[in-house]
Amino acid sequence: MKSLFVYLEHDLEAEVPGGIQLCSRQFLEIVEAASSSTSRIAVSISRNWVWRVRRRLRLGSYLLYDPRRCAAGLADALRESQPTHVFLNKAELLRLTPVVKRLRPQATVVLMSHGNQSGDDLYEISGSRGRRNCGLGRLSGIWQLGLDLATESFFRHRSIDAVCVMSPEEEALERWLGAKRTVFLPRFIRPEFLEWKPIPGRVGYVGTLDHTPNQVAVEEVCEEISRRGPAGLELRLVGRPERVGHQLSARYPFIHYMGGLNDGALKSEASTWSLFLTPVFWLARGASMKLGRALAWGLPVLSTRAGARGYDLSPGALPLVADDPSEFVATIGQILRQPGEPSRLREEGRRVALGSGDVQALAKQLKAKLS
Repeated sequence: MKSLFVYLEHDLEAEVPGGIQLCSRQFLEIVEAASSSTSRIAVSISRNWVWRVRRRLRLGSYLLYDPRRCAAGLADALRESQPTHVFLNKAELLRLTPVVKRLRPQATVVLMSHGNQSGDDLYEISGSRGRRNCGLGRLSGIWQLGLDLATESFFRHRSIDAVCVMSPEEEALERWLGAKRTVFLPRFIRPEFLEWKPIPGRVGYVGTLDHTPNQVAVEEVCEEISRRGPAGLELRLVGRPERVGHQLSARYPFIHYMGGLNDGALKSEASTWSLFLTPVFWLARGASMKLGRALAWGLPVLSTRAGARGYDLSPGALPLVADDPSEFVATIGQILRQPGEPSRLREEGRRVALGSGDVQALAKQLKAKLS
């Protein structure tokens, strides 16, 4: 299998790598392990004024990339690498798939999905804290959701041969959208256990703070802590944008906002947490890469069922609570009140990390499904 991996440059490299970068690197590593050779080509978001106006006015869906402007670069890469398989990193690249099919019809075109736009759109117009859940914004959001679903399904029926997904839930959704083949590639964990120096009562959270699933989770958890404790808790908040972080720390006195930390600084900070929090309260797009990072570092972690989506976990391997902020905060209190409980959770997490599937097994699975 000779492969070409198509991606946005920022999605592999960033000063402070987030979930997109971590997921993209995992997808690339699996593709490389499955292939006899792998070439790469980076594409750019269209800055053409027509496409910018279309995005601004919502005159269409999945409008980040202009296929005509990407065609020349794709043609050169396809001619040079002669791939049998072309992998496009992220669903946002789906408008490039007809170009690939036209230029190299014999290649298998595979979409490496981090989740579909419609997955986030639905909460924004229907969720209690969605940004477009009332008035004209809701009408516009319903229109956009329809466009997104129609676009996602249209390209799956015509120019995409297979979709790699991050969870079994998305596997079912992809079949509903018309995907010809689906491949579930669970997140893998590469242990790099930190020296753990927990400070009693200190818990932590890291994420993009203005992304709706993250922002809603943090706010709902903080509201519950304000109402019911536990007393003496300190929440160390890591992430950007700083504007949102400072707003949250001003509203909740138990928050200590740390800003956006690079990998080294984050490791040093997280090693002092008695509990690493990964709350997700509904099935937003993609999977939580934060959970895998906490497990790789050998830290005690508390997650929800939605937050653990995308990981191949045996029943009872980790403490998972319902997708409910009240139960989540109550469990934080229970854990912190028992002196030995964080250490026990840490050992459970380390066992999960050490037993995680490896890249070679996932590569073999990918190759078999696409053969």
